Amino acid sequence: MNMTQPSVVEPSAILAVDAGGTVLKAALVDRQGRLIDGSAYRLPVDSAGDRASVEETYIQLARRGLEEARARGLTLAGIGVSIPGPFDYEQGLCLMTHKYQAIYKVPMRPWFEAGAGPVPVRFVHDSTAFMLGAVWQGPYEDYRRIGAVIIGTGLGFATLLDGQVFKNPQGGPGISIYARPYRDGTAEDYVSRRGIIGRFRQLRPEAFSGPSGPDVREIAELARQGDRLARRVFRDTGLYLAEILHDILRDTRFEVLLLGGQIAKSAELFLPGLKAGLEDLEHLAIIEQARDIDDAPLVGVARACWQAV
Repeated sequence: MNMTQPSVVEPSAILAVDAGGTVLKAALVDRQGRLIDGSAYRLPVDSAGDRASVEETYIQLARRGLEEARARGLTLAGIGVSIPGPFDYEQGLCLMTHKYQAIYKVPMRPWFEAGAGPVPVRFVHDSTAFMLGAVWQGPYEDYRRIGAVIIGTGLGFATLLDGQVFKNPQGGPGISIYARPYRDGTAEDYVSRRGIIGRFRQLRPEAFSGPSGPDVREIAELARQGDRLARRVFRDTGLYLAEILHDILRDTRFEVLLLGGQIAKSAELFLPGLKAGLEDLEHLAIIEQARDIDDAPLVGVARACWQAV
């Protein structure tokens, strides 16, 4: 008698990549959005390097991801790459001119295939990846309009409307804030690493009389210790961000605003100013620092890949 054998689904994982300008972070992520223990690794990358060196670094990254999967008896269901713009996310083409200049309009997808074989490769804007990771399995299932602001070297924003990412035709964020005119410059001039350092320089120029002044981390520590001017810098940052976001959050009736990026690790210093500037938005129920800021982009880009499998 012939019997049909049940199909066996091999255990699989997504290789999630967070592509920065100096370091590539990667880890295997399972279907539940968990980073697989011991699978995380980093490779240095020179975004100002020539094409050959950048390409070889990405090939090595993919090759190691395949090895990490095989060592655990896993197959790669896909590779997800969280990367900032400008970028053509459908075609996998870098359009940046401030870094990675040597690979401008060079297809990156073949590099991952060269290292890991013919697996699907999906590129996602880093702000979107962060947002997807921050909300996956978080306490936000009852909310339909979620925004995420990412504060670090730059200023990013991502939107989730009724469970769908709001994107522009190139695959980037549907609402972009970094270049919006604000005061004497742009939003990113005021809310970012350079914005915070610049504001502290205005208030305490003597701190920058040496070869280098304090970075954001040092300014935040001064604020936590009670330094009046450092605390003012972060209070102002919260107020600036509220002014930048207010009408966007009002017009789209956002219900949740999540904070990410390295500077959001000091969110307690600027949240009071941010909340004060947004207190008239009755529909905005939650304003808070996201959980697991460092791993959220990896989890989020893996989520985008799992949804596409």
